[in-house]
Amino acid sequence: MEYTIDDISIRPVETMEEIHGIVDVQRDAWQMDDLGIVPTFETKAVSKIGVVLIAIDPDDTVVGFIYAYPQFPNAHYSHMMATLRKWQGRGVGYKLKIAHRNIALESEHNINLIDWTVDPLLANNAYLNFSKLGVECSTYYTDFYGDATTEGAGIYQGMPTDRFLVNWNIRDERVASRMDNQQIDQIDQSELFSRSPPINKIEDSSWIEIEAEYSNSFSVQVPSDFQKLKQENLEIAMDWRIKFRELCVKYFEQGWKAYDYHSFVINGIRINYYEFKLGEK
Repeated sequence: MEYTIDDISIRPVETMEEIHGIVDVQRDAWQMDDLGIVPTFETKAVSKIGVVLIAIDPDDTVVGFIYAYPQFPNAHYSHMMATLRKWQGRGVGYKLKIAHRNIALESEHNINLIDWTVDPLLANNAYLNFSKLGVECSTYYTDFYGDATTEGAGIYQGMPTDRFLVNWNIRDERVASRMDNQQIDQIDQSELFSRSPPINKIEDSSWIEIEAEYSNSFSVQVPSDFQKLKQENLEIAMDWRIKFRELCVKYFEQGWKAYDYHSFVINGIRINYYEFKLGEK
């Protein structure tokens, strides 16, 4: 039977059998060897001091999970979230994030921030985190997990493991609005360009710079399928990693932040942009 997102329930992990299900999700989602998988005993321990949620189908199969622990004094660090590949892009991650936020809001520790790292060039991650959840980012980690050029690195093999550290201010009015209304900042491309002129474009999969005049915000076009680009042309994908890294490091140091993410379909082609905004240092 084919289940839908409405059939998926979210709850805290309870049994070691479910924790083994989390291991299965990690292997399937990231295609890593055992060195990159979080041990079952560690997951059990964190479930007692932090937040370990599972998404399960009616057959009690674990199809996704969140793994987070406390961060002094009133924050959570969400170390991992993943879903089985057949469930990716179907709303499981969003449902897990909503459940995590609800737990944090009800916590006696007055949690107001959840942060985590994410590959900024993966479109599905960016759309979930920035468009739907309303995170922001002003921290860029270069090669955060180290060398991924060897066997066993799964889907991250062959590419520096650069990451955004995103901040989800769960009590912020902007975040609450997106959660309560389940709506993104719905604008068209012309509106985006009007308020945040693009500083680049994509031609033949490559980054092409554009001269643009901007003051408080600008936009950056990014690949719609970075994993596919990496498989088809590793050299161009590496160039994207380096150019986007250089841009983020430069502007974050100057007090800018990645503020939103917009995805449009124009003439049948998916086109994606980060929106950067000048903030306080």
